[in-house]
Amino acid sequence: MANRIMRILTGRGVRAAAGATLVADGLVGIDVPGGRKRAGIFGSLVMLAVGIVFIWVGWWWHGQHQPYDGGTSTTATVARVTTSRDSDGRTMYSRVLTFTTSDGRPVEFTESERSTRRPAIGSSATVSYLPQDPESARIIPETDWLPYGVIAMGALAALIGVVIFLVRLVSIVAGIYLLTAGRRRQ
Repeated sequence: MANRIMRILTGRGVRAAAGATLVADGLVGIDVPGGRKRAGIFGSLVMLAVGIVFIWVGWWWHGQHQPYDGGTSTTATVARVTTSRDSDGRTMYSRVLTFTTSDGRPVEFTESERSTRRPAIGSSATVSYLPQDPESARIIPETDWLPYGVIAMGALAALIGVVIFLVRLVSIVAGIYLLTAGRRRQ
């Protein structure tokens, strides 16, 4: 009787069921008790893609805070402040900066980024501009940590996606092995 139970538990049906479960878990993930969701190989690829998008956005954003290649850098002064409201009704502030180009032409521009902190009129900022298009000036911040934070979050998401992909790939290979092992023992 015990021998028969052992043959049933180690037979091809059990191997095939375990193999099919591993393949399904590897491909799409299986919800586990307690409400925890596990990503399959497809979910890991989505996580990897999202991570790469975050890395790209952070890198692009950081590039917007760098001096122009072939551009000129100078100091601009906050001439005035514009206000607007965000979707939550909070007051947002943008600096209107003025500077003089190397050929003596005065330029005024409004920064594209907004903040809830009101800037001080008369304060200064470093800007970079192209000599042929000084109105395209951009502010070069002293510290630029926020884009690096976006890059780091993207790198973490991409790394997690790669690890989950590898784990799920092993699960799929093990499941295929069990399915074929069950079939061979017929």
